[in-house]
Amino acid sequence: MRLPRRRFEQGCRVGAFALLGWLIGTSVFPSTSHRVEVARASDVAGRLASWTRSAASIPLHGEFSVTPEPWIVDWMRALARSGHAVSWSGKPPAVAISVRAMPDPGGGTQIDVAAPPGTRVAVRDEAGLIDSVRVVRLGARLVSPAVVGGVTASAGDQHFGAAPPDSATVKSVVVIGQASWEGKFIVSALEERGWPVIARFSVAPGVEVTQGMSGGLVLDTSTVAAVVATDTTIARYSDAVSRFVREGGGLVLAGPSSAARSMALLAPGTLEARYRPTMEPSDTIALGATGFYPVTALKSDGIAIEQRPAGIAMAARRVGAGRVMQVGYDDSWRWRMAGGSGSAAAHREWWSGVVASVAFAGGTPGAQLGSGNEASAPLAWMVDRLGAARIGPPTGGSHGPFDRRIFIMLIMILLLSEWASRRLRGLR
Repeated sequence: MRLPRRRFEQGCRVGAFALLGWLIGTSVFPSTSHRVEVARASDVAGRLASWTRSAASIPLHGEFSVTPEPWIVDWMRALARSGHAVSWSGKPPAVAISVRAMPDPGGGTQIDVAAPPGTRVAVRDEAGLIDSVRVVRLGARLVSPAVVGGVTASAGDQHFGAAPPDSATVKSVVVIGQASWEGKFIVSALEERGWPVIARFSVAPGVEVTQGMSGGLVLDTSTVAAVVATDTTIARYSDAVSRFVREGGGLVLAGPSSAARSMALLAPGTLEARYRPTMEPSDTIALGATGFYPVTALKSDGIAIEQRPAGIAMAARRVGAGRVMQVGYDDSWRWRMAGGSGSAAAHREWWSGVVASVAFAGGTPGAQLGSGNEASAPLAWMVDRLGAARIGPPTGGSHGPFDRRIFIMLIMILLLSEWASRRLRGLR
């Protein structure tokens, strides 16, 4: 029995000293196979050079509270392509910006920003601050008469931006409906603003009065920016209007026009019975003061643009490449004719803004700053380049403090086992 016991004791001794030697060796000559290089957004730029010279077996990980600059993301992408395991974690804010020239005779630039609810976004151009806005739901829109150079925005420490867009070309607006005060003053408002207007009004069965056109009605995005319908007469041109919208044209369905069955597929929602508020003789006429058609049952992609106590007054959606605006107001002319001081100018600006919001402008939105979409939508661009975020950095393998304690415990167990065996044999 002594020989097997001696072999057991020798095995315990050899194993203990082997583990002890391995621990000493890894302390003097640390292995890089399980080391992880971790850097935060504030110091990742200074670590890229050393990361490039490091062995490809070392994982590289960034912890980002904001999206790094585009060149940093490109560098990390290049390291991933060269064989490094590159990852990142954190929760940079999901922000985006779009800048486009408004297809309005008065000019102007439309700036749309998206950010988490409650975020305050400051928008600047090269001349200084344009405006700041707090995001209520998903985003906000700013309109500036002009911008100087590129447009940048900041949401906390996150910065993003876009270059100025190409200038927009002002095209004609087609107004279709029965002869009415509403149609007459919509045409007047748009013409006073500077829009070229093509009008087609029905005055009797089979009798139409036209303006600005010869021959049949041709809806083409090369010459027409938008169509405004004031009533269900638009159903006569449903096929042409549907094709025009899907190719990028704009459509404004005002008053009861979206009640036409052929327009239901394009409209953001359906109309309820007309709401008629009680008015006192002394009340000032304003937009919607005499009532409107509430928009209800919005489609899944429909967006409420204006909400009143009686319901949604305006809604919008995209159809193909075009935009459709559903306007519940059917007598805005009363606002112009019987409103307070400045109501005529306000009516003109309002209708021009509605048309400009859906009009086909041609050209392209502002090019993004940098080498891709990284500046206009930095988080989305980083995910596209580096992949989705992970919960945390890769683990460091078997060289952490916890693993070393395990090996020390094993050494102690082996030595105690040898000592106990020797004592049982009567040896010290």
